[in-house]
Amino acid sequence: MALPCWADGYAYITNQGSNDVSVIDLKNNRVLVNVPVGKSPVGVAASSKLSRVFISNVDGQSISVIDSTTHKMISETPIDGSPVGLVLSPDHTRLYVADWFEDRILELDTKNMALLRQVKVEKAPAGMAVSPDGKRLYVANRDSNDVAIIDTQDFHVSSRVAVGKHPFGIAIDEAGDWLYVVNVQENSLTAISLENNKTFTIAVGEHPYCAAVSPDGRVVYVSNTQGDSISVIDMQHMQVVKTIAVGGFPEGINYDKSTHQVYVANWFDNSVSVINALTHQLVATIPTGTQSRAFGQFIAEEAH
Repeated sequence: MALPCWADGYAYITNQGSNDVSVIDLKNNRVLVNVPVGKSPVGVAASSKLSRVFISNVDGQSISVIDSTTHKMISETPIDGSPVGLVLSPDHTRLYVADWFEDRILELDTKNMALLRQVKVEKAPAGMAVSPDGKRLYVANRDSNDVAIIDTQDFHVSSRVAVGKHPFGIAIDEAGDWLYVVNVQENSLTAISLENNKTFTIAVGEHPYCAAVSPDGRVVYVSNTQGDSISVIDMQHMQVVKTIAVGGFPEGINYDKSTHQVYVANWFDNSVSVINALTHQLVATIPTGTQSRAFGQFIAEEAH
């Protein structure tokens, strides 16, 4: 029997060490099933519209596709490179893939996983975000210390914004006004006003990795891998207002609108920490697979 579809609320956690994806029931905060995928899964992009979850397998050099109505892998597409970051276009017709070693971004058709276009960016592209109108793709280039802004109409780099040292995770608010870039080796977050590309730097915890934004845009959450914590940032004052202890080496982080909880994948502890976004208290810890990363949008969202 097929498991219920995403509408009931699931998170998809990539486990790099066990080559699978843990499917978490967000209502009950428990793992329903572990889905085998390719070798060393890292990136994830979940789509409720398509009933699909896309997974990047960095060592397997492939993209796995999971059917979220059955929670089974239905295809695996070879990638000539090392796919890490994934993000969907707002209408979910395109999947963008950051190729870590080849310093390029690939555009795939989500219907058939065909390669449509590609563009060279800078060194070691990692996290990505797309503007709400789908016209701009933002790419954090870890080894170039900048963000490349790609015009998605003709698929070229239109400009760059300098950020801190080793940017990795990246997030955008729902209004498309602010972009947030996590600087791993500077223990900081760069906030970029997308109106004029003006930047602001906010100190966070040790060795930060990924970021998530509350639906109203007022709070940003940053995972600190070597601090085993989450920095809670009040964006009105652009400062950390609370630090929450979570599991060991937290990486991927998402905000779930349906439960008002923040989910964090812990690489060292093989678990997911759950934070109440209203009280900023740790409320649960969920055992997952080995070396959980969940880099990307692991809780599905509706297409625009």
